[in-house]
Amino acid sequence: MKSRPLLARISSVLGIAIGIAGVAFVTRTLISKWDEVSDAFSQVDAINLVLSLLLGLAAMTSIGWIWVTMIVARSHNVRHRNAMAWYFTGQLGKYVPGGIWPIVGRAELAVRNGIPRLDAYASTGLSLVTTYAAAVVTIGIGAAATAGHRLIAVLIAIGLIVAYAAFSQPSLRAVIIRVATRVSSSASSLTDPKRLARLTALHVPAWILMSLSTSVTATAFGAKISIADMLFITTTSWLAGFVVVGVPGGIGVREAVFTSLAGGIIGTPMAVSLALMSRVVFITVDLTGALVSSVISRLNKSVES
Repeated sequence: MKSRPLLARISSVLGIAIGIAGVAFVTRTLISKWDEVSDAFSQVDAINLVLSLLLGLAAMTSIGWIWVTMIVARSHNVRHRNAMAWYFTGQLGKYVPGGIWPIVGRAELAVRNGIPRLDAYASTGLSLVTTYAAAVVTIGIGAAATAGHRLIAVLIAIGLIVAYAAFSQPSLRAVIIRVATRVSSSASSLTDPKRLARLTALHVPAWILMSLSTSVTATAFGAKISIADMLFITTTSWLAGFVVVGVPGGIGVREAVFTSLAGGIIGTPMAVSLALMSRVVFITVDLTGALVSSVISRLNKSVES
């Protein structure tokens, strides 16, 4: 039992170190390429940024909707238009240092609104696990569609097949969950392989929407990058930001990975500009989602009362 908190502390320290390194990388690039970066920002098309915001909002709404559906599946009479406020408000917790707040935020808001603690945390954990698994699938799709990353697509496909086969064996599944739980408590919510695969597939469209949002942001800068490349780069950078524990919202990590992957296609100054603007867009998405969903929830409760 003592190894779990120790492992969590080690992961958190490493995550913070990686986050600092990422911020330093982006900052150094921003300073050294300031003329090109400032020129890129001066030519941004605001209409495309609005479209990017709407696509990002659709992506996050999709993830939240599935999470609420998981709660409903546990025999709780919850209205999506009320519970979406729990999701979006809880999402703001990811900007607080530490890796637990995206889980605690959503789950605790659900608990405060009458959902049993076990069900609230189990649904949130399962949501996170299947969201990350869908990111891996989406990276594989993007890699398969681009000439330079086919080997990555093959390795991901093999890995997913092996993981599904192993998880289909009850004894192996118990061992996998026990080991994974030592790294993240979210793993304890893992379900049977068929349902896990189905929930993972349901989350893939959200990653596609996030990548399309970033593609539209790229268009706002006049950057030319294919949808397939953006699917691979965006999802990889987001996943990197997610898995590094202790970094609020993956700040620095996501931008550094994005810049490294996209720099060879659109140039480093444009890549860092796009990474930073994408961050602004998705922070706005989270704030807009929290505001709109809270208003809808309050109006709905007023009508019901």
